[in-house]
Order: sequence, then C-alpha cells, then structure tokens
Amino acid sequence: MNLSIPILMYHQVSNEPNPNYLEYTVTTKAFAAQMKILKLLGFVPITFSRLTDYKNGITKLPSKPVIITFDDGMQDAIDNAVPILKNSGFTAVFYIPTDYVGRNGSWMIPEANIELPVIDWATVISLDRMGFEVGAHSMSHPHLDKVSTDDCNKELSGSRQKLEEVLGHEVRHMAYPFGDYNERVKTLVDECGYVTACTTEEGIASLNNDMLTFPRLNMGMDAELLNFLCKINSAHSPIGIIARRMQAVRYNMPKPIKQIIKKLIYRHKPVL
Repeated sequence: MNLSIPILMYHQVSNEPNPNYLEYTVTTKAFAAQMKILKLLGFVPITFSRLTDYKNGITKLPSKPVIITFDDGMQDAIDNAVPILKNSGFTAVFYIPTDYVGRNGSWMIPEANIELPVIDWATVISLDRMGFEVGAHSMSHPHLDKVSTDDCNKELSGSRQKLEEVLGHEVRHMAYPFGDYNERVKTLVDECGYVTACTTEEGIASLNNDMLTFPRLNMGMDAELLNFLCKINSAHSPIGIIARRMQAVRYNMPKPIKQIIKKLIYRHKPVL
C-alpha cells in the first residue's frame, strides 16, 4: 500500500507575525481553522513512532493519516498551538535544537534579522508527558551539509543524547535544520540511530519515501484556507489543482468547509 501522508511543517504560530518571518508564520486563528479543516475532512494526526511501528508490522494506520510537525521549539508556537491541538484531540511532533533551549534562537539573524525565544527544558518535558512526540533538530541549528563530518556527527549525536537524557527514553526522529542535507549527512543520521528524518522539500509524503528524506508542506502566511486545502490534497500548485479539479472543489467540498471559505472570501472582499 502506497498511502499518502501529508506532513505539515510549522515554525511560528503568533498573534503578532514578524514581517521578516511571514514565510514561516501562521496566526493562531489560521492555525485553529486549519486544524478544524483537518478534523472535518477526517484526517487523523499520527507520530513518526506510529508510522515506523506500522512499517514494522506492529500497528495499523488510520485511512487518512497526517503528521503535524513544528521546527525549532519556539515559545509562541507552543503557547498558541498546543491548546488548539489538545482541544482537537490531535498529536504533533516538536523538533528541538538543544543548545537553544531556554534561549533566543539566533540562527535566524543572518537571513531574517530576528531572534525568537525557544522553550525551556521544563516545557520540553511537559510536551513529552502530554503525549506529543519530541524529536531532534541538531544542537546549534547549523547547515549540516556545510560543517565537517566530525562537527556534523557531534550535532546529530549530541542533540539525541541530550534529549534522551532529559526525557528518559529513546529519541529516534529528527529534522534537518534549514532542510539542508546530502548523502554524507544522511549516512551520519542513520549511523547516529535515527529512523526518520524530515527535509523542507515540498511535497506529499508516502510510505514509499526514503525514511530519512521525508518531504513536508510548509505552512506560512500564504497558507490561506483554500491554499491549505489544496496543499494537503496534492503536492502540485493550488492554481493547477483548481484548474484541473474545479468541479470537485466546488461540488464535493464538505459543507462546513464551504462555509468557512465563504466567510473568508466575504471578509476580504475589496471595497470598490
């Protein structure tokens, strides 16, 4: 079976989006609407542990699985998204850069000229105890394909060891900082004991994917509700989907989602 599994990639969830970081930010209201759409469409969030258990013949998967991931462990994202996830009965995966826990994330300064606070260890432990999955995101969030083999190995093994020490159990899943990897990095990820790894490559994942190069769907300020619907149903562009499947979008969309989109259109209708 080649089941499609949308893997959603979030970074920041904020009521006050930073203009330099809009590509990786959604508002709290938008995030709540997206989770509502997932539930209305019958998607069931799973973790990578459940996915690997399925691959190993240990468990089954729902008919419409989705994986919700958060990179960087940003304080605002956890504060704003976790209550919505809990109210929805959803699980998610949080990738943590261990050197920045309890500090501001400075890796965004060169590209976005911003620093955003990262959650502390008490919150990491709390996420784990609430049933969310905690994964590694290196130690210092470098471009792993640009550092030496020794430094890359330290980043990968050090972050896993720290998380396992704090959480008291095995950590087997990670995401590449900036999405950067190559065959050397992927080999080191495997040697360090990780069984899944996520990229930032855009696309819908499937069971046939290389487990160490899962593609994801980035969620930013451009992910309006119709765009979001298109993303979770296809790896192609929204324009292409609408052109090819307009009748399905128009007539087969669940009524509650039609109402949400209708409200959004009227709210943003220009005044002539």
